[in-house]
Amino acid sequence: MPAVIRRSSAVILLSFTIACSAPVPRPSASGAPAEIRLGKQAAPAPKADPAAVRAVERFLGARQSASLDRTRLAAARRLITSAVRADDATLAGAPGQILVAFDYTDGSIERLTSGRFRVTVYLLFADRQGKVVESRDEALVFTGQGSSYVCASLKTTNSMHWDSDEVVKGAARLRASQALDRADESLREWTRQQNRLAAYSIEDVFPAGSGRIMIPCLKFTAEPGKRGYDVVDSPIMIRRGPRGYQIEPPAN
Repeated sequence: MPAVIRRSSAVILLSFTIACSAPVPRPSASGAPAEIRLGKQAAPAPKADPAAVRAVERFLGARQSASLDRTRLAAARRLITSAVRADDATLAGAPGQILVAFDYTDGSIERLTSGRFRVTVYLLFADRQGKVVESRDEALVFTGQGSSYVCASLKTTNSMHWDSDEVVKGAARLRASQALDRADESLREWTRQQNRLAAYSIEDVFPAGSGRIMIPCLKFTAEPGKRGYDVVDSPIMIRRGPRGYQIEPPAN
């Protein structure tokens, strides 16, 4: 037998012997195969400093409070440094607006040098009747420590105006402007009945057959001074009757 073939056969035989002698994974007590882990488990992401989390919520909560009562703007300004050039509209929304909700995640808090950290936040504004009018993304930088953190940089990275012009035009094309007005009235009443901060957005208008109109809507609720919010997709179905447009009870 040629030497090359003999060496190849030896290698194959050795590999087969090692494979046969390797331990076979055995089922666990529950009958499921035992888990085999290869390599080292990834280290968990470091948790955000609780003081940093509280500092962001305190600053955004002060801005929200100022949006509800403009006499509280001074309290919000005490939480920013002189380096921040932010007008009242930036801090609390344009006149007539309310900061309904704000949100950020612990994972978005990034530690910097010299006791600073950066965080990305999301803000949602509505008018005094509860209709959503604007949303923003902001990049904030805080400096300090513990309960003495203050905002040292505030930049709007993205802004969107929630314009309802196209919805109004769509309702006019369908000759359903009265249906849209009825839905808007119902949603304003819903916001007034909430114990939390609340807002809504009408997304579109569709014909649903047999004199019915479907109006897709979003409903937002949030706890004052607390990050996060709930949003529900809540379409309104309206039927044209002898007394005008009437809202149908939601299906169970």
